[in-house]
Amino acid sequence: MEETYMDKAETDTVHAQTSNVPTRETDGAGPVAASPLALLSLGLLLERPMTPLKLAGTAAERAADSPVEGPPAPAPEEFAAVARALGEAGLTRTVAHTDGPAYALTDRGRSEFARYVVTRLATVDRQPPAFLTAVGYLGALDEDRVTGALRERAGRLRERAARIGQALAASGGVPRLFVIENEYALHMCRAELGWVEEVLAEIDAGTLAWPRVRVTENGWEWEPQDGAAAR
Repeated sequence: MEETYMDKAETDTVHAQTSNVPTRETDGAGPVAASPLALLSLGLLLERPMTPLKLAGTAAERAADSPVEGPPAPAPEEFAAVARALGEAGLTRTVAHTDGPAYALTDRGRSEFARYVVTRLATVDRQPPAFLTAVGYLGALDEDRVTGALRERAGRLRERAARIGQALAASGGVPRLFVIENEYALHMCRAELGWVEEVLAEIDAGTLAWPRVRVTENGWEWEPQDGAAAR
């Protein structure tokens, strides 16, 4: 079995890539490897050569086993398309397999995979989560609707945290490094739950009050209620 650990020399250079769609490039493979699906494919191919069908099946199995929700696993056709793009970029090569042509990583593919993982670890996401955008419009809704929605979210976050915590507790035989993404997910979930609960407590206590708002031709105008700071 080939060694899959990455040499430090492969990860010394942080190479920022922001494309979400695999594209061809003549002077480097960066944008191809930057696609989330391409990164997933490269990560799976670190283990062994696989056909598109096997890539899809493995991804689906692991998504089903993961306590963290995510989008549906890509179809074999999607893996086949991205594998072709990776091959054209020199990151994979085609090898014979009992189930048909399979893809294997090239040395360049391993290096590009390592480089992009380092980039994602070091770079803060620019795209804000949808929840952050919605929070910016709390004042556009009435207090009861906001309270109801946040309480519903808090309940779902508690369920998610419990599910991830149970999965971590059941993974005692697995080296921590291979389930550490679940630790991160649990910490993020608990942090968000804590913030939601704090906001709900402030609303209940009246310390986060809804100011009186009137719509004018120049936009919204509001006055803070007694004891409440203007937004």
